[in-house]
Amino acid sequence: LHDLKWFLQQAKPRRMRSMRQFAEDEIVLPSGPYAGSRFRVHRQPYTRLWFDEVDSGRWSRFVATGPTQSGKSVACFVIPLLYHLFEYGETVICGLPDMDMAADKWREDLLPIIERSRYRDQLPKQGSGSRGGLVQSLQFRNGATLKFMSGGGGDKSRAAFTSRVVVITETDGMDESGRQSREADKISQMIARTRAFGHRARVYMECTVSTESGRTWQEYT
Repeated sequence: LHDLKWFLQQAKPRRMRSMRQFAEDEIVLPSGPYAGSRFRVHRQPYTRLWFDEVDSGRWSRFVATGPTQSGKSVACFVIPLLYHLFEYGETVICGLPDMDMAADKWREDLLPIIERSRYRDQLPKQGSGSRGGLVQSLQFRNGATLKFMSGGGGDKSRAAFTSRVVVITETDGMDESGRQSREADKISQMIARTRAFGHRARVYMECTVSTESGRTWQEYT
């Protein structure tokens, strides 16, 4: 009955909120000096500019960098990923350097925020995400899927999944983990998963800058 009620609510035509509005309406910070408080852009003024550009409709690719402890993981990785999973109810590919990081990102960055939101009822009741341990793919009760993809492994592991949205964290680490590939670089392979959606595709990347040859600095210049 709960699932049917939720489905009927989602089936009603509704106006999608902007990412900034979603963030301030839904996100409760799980840790730090503002733990237990709702996310507010005025606490880190750059986030207002970030969300305004994301919401402007002028761009399809967004790359964020900044120092540690600047809140960029929440604003530029967690919130975009959750926005598409729950506001749009669509599949999201999460890119990271290796699959060992997937469980950590899920347990430390994503799950604590979901559990403090009204979307906690959408958490999977079965599968690896509900038990901890290795996490590769999670299907939420609203039908959206979160698919983790790494820079390691064979190129075929990135070739058989399609999504409108790709969110990549620790972007520069993908260069290190993917050097054995004979094909295109790993990030380009992940971005190619959105090709069927044309200009509607959305790609987000975030990382602290490592070197001038890293992907983040290349995107910046």
